[in-house]
Amino acid sequence: MSIAIASSSSRTRTIYWLSAALLFAFLLAGLFDRDPWKADEPYSVGMVLNFFRGHDLVVPHVAADPFVEKPPVMYWTGAFFARLASGVLPVFDAAQLAVLAWLVIAVICVGRLAQRLYGPANTQNADTFNWLAPMLMVGSFGAIENIHKLTADVPQLAGAALALAALARLAKAENSSRLWGLLFGAGAGIAFLSKGLLVPGVLGLTALVVLAVPAYRTRRYAGALGWAVLASLPWLVIWPALFWHASEPLFIEWFWDNNFGRFFGFVHLGGARTTYGSDLASLIGLTFPAGWLALGALIAQLRQGGGLRRYVIDFPEQAMLWLYAGLFVATLVASSAIRDIYMLPLFPAIAVLGANARLPTWLEKAWSGVALVLMSALGLFLWVRWGLQLTGNGHVAAGPIGKWLPLDYVLPFSPGLVLAAVVVAALWVSAIVHRRQLGALVFGFAGLMFVWGTLSTLLLPWINEARSYRTPFEGLRESLAHAAPHGTPLATRCVGSFNVGESERAMLDYFIDVRPVQLPDLADASRCDVLLVLDKANARIPAPEGWREIWQGGRAGDTNERFRAFVAPSTAVAASAAGTVK
Repeated sequence: MSIAIASSSSRTRTIYWLSAALLFAFLLAGLFDRDPWKADEPYSVGMVLNFFRGHDLVVPHVAADPFVEKPPVMYWTGAFFARLASGVLPVFDAAQLAVLAWLVIAVICVGRLAQRLYGPANTQNADTFNWLAPMLMVGSFGAIENIHKLTADVPQLAGAALALAALARLAKAENSSRLWGLLFGAGAGIAFLSKGLLVPGVLGLTALVVLAVPAYRTRRYAGALGWAVLASLPWLVIWPALFWHASEPLFIEWFWDNNFGRFFGFVHLGGARTTYGSDLASLIGLTFPAGWLALGALIAQLRQGGGLRRYVIDFPEQAMLWLYAGLFVATLVASSAIRDIYMLPLFPAIAVLGANARLPTWLEKAWSGVALVLMSALGLFLWVRWGLQLTGNGHVAAGPIGKWLPLDYVLPFSPGLVLAAVVVAALWVSAIVHRRQLGALVFGFAGLMFVWGTLSTLLLPWINEARSYRTPFEGLRESLAHAAPHGTPLATRCVGSFNVGESERAMLDYFIDVRPVQLPDLADASRCDVLLVLDKANARIPAPEGWREIWQGGRAGDTNERFRAFVAPSTAVAASAAGTVK
C-alpha cells in the first residue's frame, strides 16, 4: 500500500478524499448531539460554563467551588467556541467544536510529519498527506473513546503532536531552526497549559537526550532550543502568575498536589495503579494497532539496515520519536497514578512510527479479510439492535447489554441520526469497493469507522440516556419546584450537598441551574433548606433525622448511584401550607 496518497490523478484523488472522509467521519461521530458523560466530561463542562459566564477567567470553578486539578486551556477554548455559537448550539455542543479544532491540529501535525518521513522526496507537501498516521493515532484502542471527550487530554495530545513534529524537523539542516524551535516551544507550552508538567517534562527530557543522536548535535539545534524556551514562556508564566496572584493556596494545591503529589503518590486523587502487570497488559492492549505496527517496523528496519547504530544515523527523526515514547512510558510506569486516558500523548509518536510498517502479503490479505467480515457483522448487529430498541423489544437477544444500558428504553426515531448512519454505511461500502487501493491498514480503520459511527448515531440516544444526568436532574427540578414555599425561584434556593462529587455538581449547574453548597458533614445540613445526598450501593447513607425525602433517582440502568433530596421540617410545613391555601 502506498502510504502517501497523492491527489494527481482521478483514481488517486478518489482514494485521497475517501481517506479524508473516513478519518473525519470517525472524528465527528460521537462528538455532538449528546450530553456530557461521566467520568471526565461533567466537571470539564462545569469549568467551561463558568468561563462562558465570565465569573472568573483565571481560577477554574465547578458550580460554586474552585476546581484546580488542571490548567484552563481546554476550558478557555471551549468557552470561546460556546460564546461564538451562543444561541445556535448548547454550551456543551459548542464546546465540542474546540475538541474538534484541537484534534484537527493533531491530525495535521502527525500526517505532515509522517508524509515528510515516508513520502516521495520529489513530491510537494501540498499534493500529499499521510492519512494512515492520524488514523493510527485516533483509531488505536486507547484513543477511540478518549479523543471524543471534552477533556484536558485532547489539547495536550495536540500540543505533543505539534512539539514532536517540530522536533523532528530540527534533525535536518535545511529546516529553519527559529521556526521549528518556536513551534516546539509552543507545542510544549500548549501541553503544559492543558494538563500540567508531565508532557512538557517528557518533551524537555527528549530534547536533551536526543543529543545522543548525531543529527541533533549541532549549534543550530542549540539555537533552536533557545527559541523553544522563548516560545514556551508565555504559556508557562502568564497564567500561573495570574493564578498565584488570585489565590496562593489554590495555586499551591494545583502545582504541588496535582502535579507532584499525584505523581509521587503522597496525594491520592484517583487513578491509583493496581499492579504493574495490569499496567503492562493495558499498555500492550490499548496501543494496538499503532504500537504493534511501530515495533514491527522497527524490527524490520534493524534487520535490514545494519543494527541500532546505523538506524540512529540514518533515521534520526524516528530515533527521536522512540526516545520520546520510551521516556513517556517510563514516566507513566514511575508514576503512582495511571489511567487509560493518560496514554493519549503517546499516540502521536507511535502512530508516526507505525505508519512506516509494511505488512507481509499474507497478513495484508488476512487483515483485510478479518476487517471485512468482523466489522460488517458488528455494524449489521448494531442496525438490528437499533430496530429492536426502536420497537420496544430491547430484551430480545440482549445478552449482557443490560449491565450497561437500560433495556426498557425505547429509542426515538431521529431522521438526522439515521441519515448520518446511512452516510457512515455508504462510506464503508465505498471503502469495500476500493479496499485494494486503500490497503489493509486504512481499510481496517474504515471498518472501525463503520462500527463506531453506527454506534454513535443510531444508538446514541440510548447510550446518552444511560450516561447522562439530564433525566434524573430534570426530575429533581420538578420536585424542588413543587416543594418550594411561595414559588421561590429555584436558582436562588440554598441547596446543600453531601457526598456529591464535582461531576454531579457541575451537571446540577448545567441542567437545572442549581449551584449546591458542599457540606463536610450531615450535621451541617441546617445551613440550607434543601439537602441533596449521593450514596453508593455498598455504602448507603441513612436519611438525616427530621428531614423529609421529596425525591429519589439516578441514571437509567445505574443501580449503584442513588440521589436523594430532602427538605427541612420547616420548609415542608411551609410548602404544605402554601398548597392548602391554593
